[in-house]
Amino acid sequence: MSLYTKYRPQDFDNLVGQNFIKETLKKAICEEKTVGAYLFCGPRGTGKTSTARIFAKAINCLNPHEGNPCLECEVCKEFAEEKLIDIIEIDAASHTGVDNIREIIEKAQFAPTKTKFKVYIIDEVHMLSKGAFNALLKILEEPPKHVKFILATTETHKVPETIISRCQRYDFKRIDNDSIRERLLFIAKSEDIKIDEDSLNYIISSSNGGLRNAISLFEQLIEDKEINYQKIVEKLGISSLEERQNFIEKLKNKDLSIIDDFDKIIDSGKNLKLFFKELIFSVKDRIISDLKNKKEISDLINIFEILDETYAKTKYSLDENTTFLVGILKIIGNYKNTEIIEKIPTKNISKKEEKIENPVKKIEKEELKEEDLNDIFGEIDFSESKLKNTEKLEKSNGNFDLEKFILEVKQNGGKGALTMSLRGIIFSLEEQILRFEPKTKMARLNLENADNRVVMLKSLEDLGFKDFKIIIE
Repeated sequence: MSLYTKYRPQDFDNLVGQNFIKETLKKAICEEKTVGAYLFCGPRGTGKTSTARIFAKAINCLNPHEGNPCLECEVCKEFAEEKLIDIIEIDAASHTGVDNIREIIEKAQFAPTKTKFKVYIIDEVHMLSKGAFNALLKILEEPPKHVKFILATTETHKVPETIISRCQRYDFKRIDNDSIRERLLFIAKSEDIKIDEDSLNYIISSSNGGLRNAISLFEQLIEDKEINYQKIVEKLGISSLEERQNFIEKLKNKDLSIIDDFDKIIDSGKNLKLFFKELIFSVKDRIISDLKNKKEISDLINIFEILDETYAKTKYSLDENTTFLVGILKIIGNYKNTEIIEKIPTKNISKKEEKIENPVKKIEKEELKEEDLNDIFGEIDFSESKLKNTEKLEKSNGNFDLEKFILEVKQNGGKGALTMSLRGIIFSLEEQILRFEPKTKMARLNLENADNRVVMLKSLEDLGFKDFKIIIE
């Protein structure tokens, strides 16, 4: 049995984090004011399924105590032994079709055998097909009194609004570092495992607010009843804190020898992406530290922004090593080689030598046409061709919405010029390709800009359209 399963909370008091959600659900149980359908949203490993299991057990417990299951009655014991047939867990990722939901609806009509309520916990509900959602909608509108539905998802934007509006929604937040630390130390003490502070900090920072991630990594790193940071460095090929601090200093000082350090990291076989991820966090910590000590932080902020931007670009680059190298060069690119300038002799230069026989002609900027000046991004109209493409797009994927896409672009840092270029644009979606047809040169330039393409691709992925390509026609 894995440590995560072994130490999975059995009641609300042992559930880590999510205090508001715990108290709200406990109060509803005590006052018997539960509803027919719940929607638990949030990142992976934040307790959605565990909360659903505890809640299902608590509303059916024969002797509940202040909203908590007693863990001793017949219902609680059978649930712990996975013998209780009235609480059903379904993985929507492998039960996506209409027939699966129809089967649930048929069985839901029958009264529970031993419990007060028959509870269906549907995990990763966003994976259901459109037809399955429509079938589920019917029973959510008028659920039988003896049935409760608990839907869990990591991608709320993929769940239709008609489903969300019929559920009581709870948004799970990432678990804070102190709570994760406390839980890991509890497990370490219970399992008699020694762990040093550096290892603990590494696991917490790598978990990204997910307790399941933290416990899984904790278990993976155990060696002879011990977790040692030096062994982690050797086993996972990660960089030491000292190595990252030296790297930051060289970036800050625009030291050209950092290129050699970069090559050494690649030659050593270390995970370059992991190194830069840790480096970004180290820069963040350094900024906070310097800010508290009232030190100058403008250079560090510049380093952080470029590293963060570079890390995001690697997702869509052909060669991430080159992308990271370009990011480093951007940081040290402001390097002013004054020594070279000072060495250039200027006293003996004659006037003839100063003259240039064939001066380079100045490249004149292309003038904008009058139509571009009147409408630099293209007028927002809904011509027949655009509507036709929109219908085609909705037919191919009903969840795609241009306005939602533009909003996502804004949230991902897209500039006003980019969002204006997207408004009123002719577009279509076929298989894994999203095509845009800009109306003006300025709009085309904005859409073809490399940074803007990164923002658009990330926004597509955030909306659930993974591995898509954008083509500007």
